[in-house]
Amino acid sequence: MPKSKFSPLVLSFWEFTAAGENFASIQHEVFPDGCVSLLYHRNENFNLKQLILSGLNLESVVAPVFPTDVYWAMRISPAACANLLRADPADFVGKRRLEIEKFPHLTDGLLEKFNGCRNFDEAVAVYENQLRKIDLGKKSFDEKIEQAVKIIEQRSGEIKISELAEQLNLSVRQLERRFKSSSGLTPKQFVRARRIRATAVDLIENESVNWANRAAEMGFSDQSHLIHEFVSVTKRSPNSFAEKVKQIKHGNLIK
Repeated sequence: MPKSKFSPLVLSFWEFTAAGENFASIQHEVFPDGCVSLLYHRNENFNLKQLILSGLNLESVVAPVFPTDVYWAMRISPAACANLLRADPADFVGKRRLEIEKFPHLTDGLLEKFNGCRNFDEAVAVYENQLRKIDLGKKSFDEKIEQAVKIIEQRSGEIKISELAEQLNLSVRQLERRFKSSSGLTPKQFVRARRIRATAVDLIENESVNWANRAAEMGFSDQSHLIHEFVSVTKRSPNSFAEKVKQIKHGNLIK
C-alpha cells in the first residue's frame, strides 16, 4: 500500500509476475477496478520493456501472459485522477490503453529508471519519486472523493449511494458530479467494480463459504443476484472463475 503521504493520490501499488517456465502463453483475465493504472512491463525473453497506461474498463479484459512477464503498477486514486493526469478521465472510459505520449509530466524518464530496478520495492520508490516531482498545484485531489473512496473500500462496495452522500454531507447530485469529474466514473460504477472485485477476492480466500452466505456478506440480495452481477462484469460464472484462479499463486490480494 502507498505511504500515507501518497495515499490520496494512489490507491495501491501492485506486482504481477509469471514464472520462467516453458509455456506458450496464458490468457489472463483482468477485472475492472475503477482506476486508471500506470504499469511498467518487462519480459526478458522478448527483450521487452515498456510503459502502459490503462483506461477505465467497466468489464473484464483478457490479456496474454508469457513466461518471465513482470508488471509493476500504480493504481491512481479516483480522488486524484483528473488532477494527476491533467485531463478529463471520463474520456478514458471503455479504453483499454491510453496514449502514453500525451502524459509526459507523468512518464518522462520513468522507463529508464524502471529498467534499472531489481525488484518491486525499488519500482515503488521510482513511482513515489516521480509523484514528488509533479506540480499538482494547491489542490492535488478532491478531499470529499478521497473520503468516499475510503468508505467504499472499507465496505467492499457494500453501500448505497444515498447513504454515502449522507456520510459526506453532500447531496446525491453533488456526489455524482464531483465523483465523475475527479474519476471519470459515477459513484455507482465505481461501487459496482469494487464489490465485484471484493467478491472475486473472497472466492479465492474463502473457498469453503457457501453461496447464500457469501451473497449476504457481500451485500447482494441473494445468490442469484451475486451470480448475475458477477457474470455481467466478468463474462464467466463465479465457479468457473474460482476453478481457474486455483492455478495461480497469490500474494497479498487487494480488494
